[in-house]
Amino acid sequence: MTQRVATVPVVAQPIDPTRLFGKIAMPGALKIAPFRHIWGALLLIHLSRWVEITAVGWVIVEATGSPFLVSLGVFARLAPFVVAGPIGGAMADRVNQVWFIRITTVGRVVIAALLALALFSVGSNLWLIYSLTAIGGLFASAVIPALRALYADLVPERELTSALGFESLAFTISLIIGPLIAGAILPFVDAPLMFVGTTIAYLIAAAAMFLVPASVANLKHDDEEDRAVRPGLFSSIAEGFQVARSRPIIIAVFAVIITAEGFAFTFLHLIPIFATDILGGGPTTLGALWSAQGAGELVGATLIVAWVGKRISSPGRALLMAVGICMLIGIPLGLSSTLPLTLFLLFSLGVSASMFAVMQSHVILMSTPTKLRGRLIGIQTMFLVGFPVGALVVGSIASVFGPHAAVVGMSTTGLILIGFVAIKFPQLRERLVAPE
Repeated sequence: MTQRVATVPVVAQPIDPTRLFGKIAMPGALKIAPFRHIWGALLLIHLSRWVEITAVGWVIVEATGSPFLVSLGVFARLAPFVVAGPIGGAMADRVNQVWFIRITTVGRVVIAALLALALFSVGSNLWLIYSLTAIGGLFASAVIPALRALYADLVPERELTSALGFESLAFTISLIIGPLIAGAILPFVDAPLMFVGTTIAYLIAAAAMFLVPASVANLKHDDEEDRAVRPGLFSSIAEGFQVARSRPIIIAVFAVIITAEGFAFTFLHLIPIFATDILGGGPTTLGALWSAQGAGELVGATLIVAWVGKRISSPGRALLMAVGICMLIGIPLGLSSTLPLTLFLLFSLGVSASMFAVMQSHVILMSTPTKLRGRLIGIQTMFLVGFPVGALVVGSIASVFGPHAAVVGMSTTGLILIGFVAIKFPQLRERLVAPE
C-alpha cells in the first residue's frame, strides 16, 4: 500500500509593480504607476523630437549652408514658448491635466505627419518647414506646465526632485539616442521617411498617455474653488504674473533662466555649422555632437536622481553654480576646432545643464502655492524665449565674425550677467522654505 504524502498548496506570489524583475526596487518617483506611464510617453516624445531636430537641421544646412538660417530654424521651434507657455500654464490650473497632455501629444502626431507630407511633396521649402516647426513648438511648450504641475500632485514632496530628475533623464536618454539614430540613417534614408518614423513614435506616446487614469489629475486642488466663479483665462494668467512679481526668489529664477538660455547654450544653435565647416564632418558627426551633450545630461540627471537631489539644501545656489559652469565651458567650447575636445566639452556642458534644468523647476514649484503651480511653470517656459533669441543673435554674429567669435563672445557676456544676478538676488543663495 502506497503512502500518500500531504503537500502544501503553492500560492503564487503577487508581482510587486514597484520592483524591477521582482527583485530590484524602483527608484524614487518611478514607484508611482501613473508617473511610470507618463515617463514612458515622455521618453518616446523626446526621442522623436531629437530625431526631428537633427533631421530638420540637416535639411536646412544642406539646402543653404547658412548659420543664420540654421539658427532661424531653432527660433521657429522655440519662439512659441512666449505665447503658449503662460496659456498652457493657466490651462493646467483649469482643466484636467491628463487630458490636456493627451491632446497636445496627438497634436504632435499631426505635425510630424504634415512635416513628412510636406517634405515628400514640396521638398526643402524652408518657410513651410519653419511654419510647421513653429506649430509643433506650440504643442511642446503648452504641455510643460501641465506635466510639472501634475508631478507635484502625483508624487510626495520628498520625491519631487526625483520626478524632475526622471523628466531630465528621459530628455537626455533621447538626446543621446535620437541624434545618433538620425545621423546613422540620414545618409541612407530620405528626410521625409525620418518624419514617418517620428509620427509613429508620437502615436505610441499618445497611446501610452491613455493608460494614465484621468482621475489622477488635480488631486489636491480640484475642489478648492468653485468652477462657477473661477476667473477667466486671461485673468488667471494675470494672477500668475502678480504672484511671480510678489516673490523675489521667483523673479531671481526667471532672471537666471533668461540669462542662461540666451547666453549659456549658444554653441548648440551652431552645431550643424561646427559639424560641417569647423570639424569637416557629415551627418554622423552631427549626431555625435548632439549625443555628447546628451551623454553629459544623462550622467547629470542620474546623479540627481540617485544621490545629489536629496542632499541639496539650497536649490537656488545649485542653480547659480550650474549656470556659471555652463558659461565657463562655453568659452573653450567656442574656441575648439578638434572633435575629441569638442565632444568632451559638450559632455561637460550636458552635466551642468541637467542640474540647471532640474533646479529651476524645483525652486519655482516649492515657492508657489499648489493651485498656482501650473501658471508659474507656464511663465517659466515663457522665459525660455532667451534660447531662440540667442539663436538669432549668435547666428547673426557668426555670419559676420565666424562661429568661434560668436560663441566665445556670448558665453563671456553671459558669465558677467549671471554674476550680476547672483549679487542682485541674495535670496537664491538661501535655504528654500516652501510656502504655506
